[in-house]
Amino acid sequence: MFNCKLNWFWLMTTGVMVAACTPTTIDTSGNNESNIAQASSIPNYPPMYNVEVKVCGDIIAPIRDEQRCINQNLRLWGPVKEAKLVRTGISLPSVSAVDHKVAIASQGCYPVYLQPSQPQFYWADTIIQVNRGSTPTIEIKQTQLSNQQIYELMTNRLTSRRIATFGGRGCEPAPVN
Repeated sequence: MFNCKLNWFWLMTTGVMVAACTPTTIDTSGNNESNIAQASSIPNYPPMYNVEVKVCGDIIAPIRDEQRCINQNLRLWGPVKEAKLVRTGISLPSVSAVDHKVAIASQGCYPVYLQPSQPQFYWADTIIQVNRGSTPTIEIKQTQLSNQQIYELMTNRLTSRRIATFGGRGCEPAPVN
């Protein structure tokens, strides 16, 4: 009997100590110290954009929605200032189309440039065959990434198969005036 009272005594003492050490309020605002420390450890990044480039016109491309278009998705530092279609091939009499490339004015592309570079024209890694005598149109749609998205991208947590990276000879400075 004495042993049973002693066990209840220790059980009650342990319960009182646990209750005394438990906080009486719960922080539901999300502003606790660990969240603040984590948020402050994310550096501020320069602006980065997901850019969709659409070239349409009398080009060699599949017909979709009654148009011939080529789309390319890029990730660029800084906003796109301008895009140009530049002839890179030789116009031969026996060939109806001439090779062109898209040159985009930005501060470089990710992941080739891990930080913004000098603002200038850079080649997008797409060759577009334009039929002689035609002038295709270029449309650009850009969406700025949040600082958190850039952080996740830099730490390899953001995966997007939709965004193409520059490959081959893309993202080199383009000699465009």
